[in-house]
Amino acid sequence: MAYTEISRNLKPSSELPLHFGLQKKLGQHMDEVRVVVHVHPTYCNAAMHANINLSTICDSFPELNRYTRVAKNVEDVAPISQELVNECHKNLCLNTDGFISVDILGIKRHGVVAIDNSPRRAYEHIERLEHICKIVLASGNY
Repeated sequence: MAYTEISRNLKPSSELPLHFGLQKKLGQHMDEVRVVVHVHPTYCNAAMHANINLSTICDSFPELNRYTRVAKNVEDVAPISQELVNECHKNLCLNTDGFISVDILGIKRHGVVAIDNSPRRAYEHIERLEHICKIVLASGNY
């Protein structure tokens, strides 16, 4: 592999096992492109900190449920671990042929992972969920 002046000094993220593990599994599903977006949205993190399982708020908000399928949260798992990768795969319902049943999952005390066929579509799942989490937290009914 050729390195540039910039890339020569870069070190991989400590989350490499998570990102690489998802890409490797998703790469097996060859008939479509998959993009993994991992971010740390404030209200999604706050909702998980308040012990809200993000998958449970979907039923009350059809605008989320119609376009975004939310997985059960990954609970307290070490951030730099194979266990995190395994739990994400399990909660994304990622099977051996690379098919997934959901679009986004929350990782408690950390962030969310969204998957779709473009960065924009993956980010739209995050925006929808973040918006609903903000509403739920503002309501105080959780």
